[in-house]
Amino acid sequence: MELAGDAIVDLVDNQSYQDKVVENPAGQAVDLDALFEAFKALAKNEEPARAALDIDGGIEQGGTTLSMEANVINLPLRYKNQEKKLVFVDQAYELNVYLIVDNAHVSKSALKIEKLSSLSAFLDDPDSVLAKAASRFAELLDTIRENQEAAVEEEKETAEEEKTADKKASTKKK
Repeated sequence: MELAGDAIVDLVDNQSYQDKVVENPAGQAVDLDALFEAFKALAKNEEPARAALDIDGGIEQGGTTLSMEANVINLPLRYKNQEKKLVFVDQAYELNVYLIVDNAHVSKSALKIEKLSSLSAFLDDPDSVLAKAASRFAELLDTIRENQEAAVEEEKETAEEEKTADKKASTKKK
């Protein structure tokens, strides 16, 4: 599945690609099936598109956003300036399916992007691509939890060290 560069630039520049955001209810298990169903419906159009699952309000509210995108480069569609620089209007590009995780604890950049397959391969066999996506999302959510726990422990240790340092400083003044 190829798409002309000028069509891609136009869709991204005008933010006119299809975008479906599903809210994951607070306190509920992560509903990857809702994300997958939303993406499958968008992928059938064979053009750049994004389906996202917002967990705990999504990245904008300190939570996590899991996305699947059909795009020609491994950047989120929202990065329109970079996309316009990297996509040449006189070339044709193959659409690929990318897995994207936005969370402060997934990486230093708070963003993880991985290519899952070409869009053609996804449309031919969505079940195997979605199984791969489910596995990677689970691994990345585990990484986020581990990094969050480590950050909490680090904060506790820092607070304890500051408390000890304050006691030593006040003892020296006497």
